[in-house]
Amino acid sequence: MARPRHTSSSCLLRFLAAWGSLALWSFALALVLWNVARVYPGDRWLPVRVGNYFAPWLMIGAFVALTIAVLERRRWLWRVFLVLCLIFVVRFWPVLLPHLDGNSAAANTSTGSLRVMTFNVHYANEDVAGVARLIHAEAPDLVAFQEFTQPFAGRLTSELAPEYLYALLDHGEWPRLGLISRYPLTALPTPSDAWRTQVARWATPEGEVIVWNVHSSPSVGQRGWERQRQTFLAIAREVKAASGPVIVLGDFNTTDQAQNYQLLAEHLTDVHRAVGWGFGFTFPGRWRDPWPLPIHKVPLVPILRIDHIFVSQHWLPEAIHVVPEGPGSDHLPVVATLRRAL
Repeated sequence: MARPRHTSSSCLLRFLAAWGSLALWSFALALVLWNVARVYPGDRWLPVRVGNYFAPWLMIGAFVALTIAVLERRRWLWRVFLVLCLIFVVRFWPVLLPHLDGNSAAANTSTGSLRVMTFNVHYANEDVAGVARLIHAEAPDLVAFQEFTQPFAGRLTSELAPEYLYALLDHGEWPRLGLISRYPLTALPTPSDAWRTQVARWATPEGEVIVWNVHSSPSVGQRGWERQRQTFLAIAREVKAASGPVIVLGDFNTTDQAQNYQLLAEHLTDVHRAVGWGFGFTFPGRWRDPWPLPIHKVPLVPILRIDHIFVSQHWLPEAIHVVPEGPGSDHLPVVATLRRAL
């Protein structure tokens, strides 16, 4: 009996199928190991921190792999990916579905709402007119800026007067932080262990509010991660000691899957997870760092959510959105609407 002949095309298909199966199992093993490492040793291990940054994309990849495994009837493989997908859903469920009924807290209808914005404008930003147009269009009551240089701040405050009469620029090391507001601001001392932060008392028509403007160090490197952790612990300590309403906003350089993020989330509400929908990516909006090619003129697709707005239990978050364009910056602004809770 003649043996069946294998054509070159069938051999190629077998070869691709074998490599595809190996790739799927390798991806599944990597996700399993990453989830285990999240428990121990946790974010002290660099691969865990990197995975935390790209967790939404790992989730999307897991769902794609699950679909392929089901279609190819790979029973054990699709079971593994099903469990992994369920783990991801549990972590991201607050932002996967629209919030139809808003926050469960009761609003104080006798008070008006306040709008706050955070925006890392980038140290080399020269588009003062564009940022001014953005602020007029979004009409926030307070804006927290990061990488807010003195020349840019001076020109912008002139553009925004007389609507925004109050401004505070910190006197720390580069990159600087700044606040502008419709209502009076008073600078407060910053704890020595809260690196690259700015604290102010904000006198609003709804009462006094403590505002923290944050520009944390990136947590990819070990030293940056430790400094970020120290800063967040200091903020959490001060928030716990505060008796009145608090808003903490800025460029945190970390995502909601990181352990450092949880240090703040234990005591504050992330407005995006409370009333937002979708992943809310804020970075990168546009390439801004020096590069031999003019790619800084090309808008990029944001892939990370590292700019956040947190509030204390004194607030009822009503809405939040990411502005699709951040003039002159590699970050996108985030705007939240808040009302005092009963």
